[in-house]
Amino acid sequence: MNSPMIWRLYGTVGCHLCELATAELIHAQAVAEFEWEYVDIAEFDNPLAHAWADKIPVLVTPNRTLFYPFSVMDILDCL
Repeated sequence: MNSPMIWRLYGTVGCHLCELATAELIHAQAVAEFEWEYVDIAEFDNPLAHAWADKIPVLVTPNRTLFYPFSVMDILDCL
């Protein structure tokens, strides 16, 4: 069996919406098994960070890309 791809939540430090998106992911993990990691766009090179700045938080899964706002149900639909 192949290991599942790790989902990525793109955001940055101090982003209130990113904190809310993180909470939604934690709630979704209470009912479903998946792995995710937080990726801070501030660590990207400047052009890429600028391109994503007005889109965060963004959840990228193997099946979908979700732009905030998204709910636990939206997250579970990505499984």
